[in-house]
Amino acid sequence: MTAPAASQLGLEYKPLEQPLLDNPFPFYARLRREAPVTFAPAFHLWVVSRYQDVATVLKDSRRFSSRDILRPPVDLPPDLLELLKDAGYSPEYPLLGDDPPAHTRIRTLVGKAFSASNMKALESRIRELAGAYLDTLLRSGSRGDIVAGLIHPLPMYVITQMLGIAASDQEQLKKWCKDENLFFVPHLPPDERKRSVLGVAAFRRYLRGLAQERQQNPRAEDLLTGLIQAQLEGERSLSVLELTNLISVLLFAGHETTTNLMGTALLHLLSHPTAWQELRANPAAIPNAIEEVLRYDAAVVGMMRTTTEPVELSGTQVPAGARLLLLFASANRDEAVFQEPDRFDIHRTATNRHLAFSHGAHYCVGAQLARLEARVVLELLLERMPHLRLVPGQPRQYLPALLHRGLLQLWVDWSALPAQ
Repeated sequence: MTAPAASQLGLEYKPLEQPLLDNPFPFYARLRREAPVTFAPAFHLWVVSRYQDVATVLKDSRRFSSRDILRPPVDLPPDLLELLKDAGYSPEYPLLGDDPPAHTRIRTLVGKAFSASNMKALESRIRELAGAYLDTLLRSGSRGDIVAGLIHPLPMYVITQMLGIAASDQEQLKKWCKDENLFFVPHLPPDERKRSVLGVAAFRRYLRGLAQERQQNPRAEDLLTGLIQAQLEGERSLSVLELTNLISVLLFAGHETTTNLMGTALLHLLSHPTAWQELRANPAAIPNAIEEVLRYDAAVVGMMRTTTEPVELSGTQVPAGARLLLLFASANRDEAVFQEPDRFDIHRTATNRHLAFSHGAHYCVGAQLARLEARVVLELLLERMPHLRLVPGQPRQYLPALLHRGLLQLWVDWSALPAQ
């Protein structure tokens, strides 16, 4: 098949390089104006940037399938493919990569663990854990990297505890998740590509062993045991492969998205000191501020879909079998939907129209957990570090990732401000 012709903006779409890595939003605005649906040959993807088009795709699973949603956009050499095969790797990601009715089955099983009542019961434990991390930071001095000290370890601890995974494995799991992020980056140096593949392979072996061990030794109260034992009426139980890939999805989404959300929230709130002071005076405004952060700078940049038939979006003909990258981060700043979209405003109304957690059948099942953790962390920081501010002069460092946007570090100072 002949590759589609790319627009100039499609050729310029290089989100893993500067300047787009740090600030892609001016480029997104150009995409929406000049080439709202365009082919990006570097990733073999059609990039979709307008809100209406993204929402249309998300609501239509018949023409836009989630199958192969996270198939790596790179062709691996045979030796690396063999490493993955030996580890039992499969590019099928339950929950993310299913269409109805299979998706409905998996989501029903998983959704029970993330119910509103379960999240409410979990809040006190999250507050206790976050408080302990803050105690350590406060004892360490008057400034530190808030990503390393709080917002990196907290979500990983919460999701691993929900799954019944040993706390001692958390650092290794974080490294493997980074390897999986790199797995989706084209044009990596060969040695770095091999390291990422080895990490993904080790990750799958670990998860498969975890699923098999829990099948043999179920525990009374953990999410993994619940998934193993859960069975909808007339449905079979989840297979080891389904469990392995589902745990991968839950681990990754359960910590990566939340870590990125909290880091981005602190960056923008502390970059707008008036907003931080307003939240100090009125903590009840925190939930709306979180929604504005999600709209303004989405932790999930976008997600894939595959066309099942020829379609037209914004006047552009897209063939069957095309892979689409739906840019949530661009849609959330669409001028046709949000007034003054490039302005950060914690008082913005109708903020929850954003697509940061997707939309429709694939709306993020863990969205309430992410919101809960972000709210608790902001409440505690405003209470215990009321004078929190950014350490000046630090560069912004983002992990090069196609689908996620998060700070690698964020240095803050929590010492009391000098008297005026």
